[in-house]
Amino acid sequence: MPKLLTEFALIALFTLTGATYSLVSGLAPLPWAPPMLAPGEIRLVDAQALDVIWVDARSRAEFDQDHAPEAVFYDPADPAGSLGRILERWFLSPDVIVVYCSDQGCDKSKQVAEELRVNLPDAEIYSLKGGWASWAR
Repeated sequence: MPKLLTEFALIALFTLTGATYSLVSGLAPLPWAPPMLAPGEIRLVDAQALDVIWVDARSRAEFDQDHAPEAVFYDPADPAGSLGRILERWFLSPDVIVVYCSDQGCDKSKQVAEELRVNLPDAEIYSLKGGWASWAR
């Protein structure tokens, strides 16, 4: 019986040591910390590791100034035409679709992503956490 108790104590000690190290070093998020990503969001570094169809939900002026490589402009004045251009790209190569707008506070990318999920239910669609501002960092 004492041997079993010693083994249990060692296992508990190693478990607590590992958990403490993970929390202190930042390897594991704190249990009370807010989630890093909202549902349907993706980080820029993760999106860049994939084959992605970028959808720019910013204004035409912002898009003309600069945009992601080969991004498709989403024109709110012509949602059907924008959807057609996105579908055309996706049908040629069914890659992950990532929608971005200006910055973290912009909800346009989430709205466009939701619209695309309705019209293209088989696609994997995300909004970019941090928006276009994450490209500038």
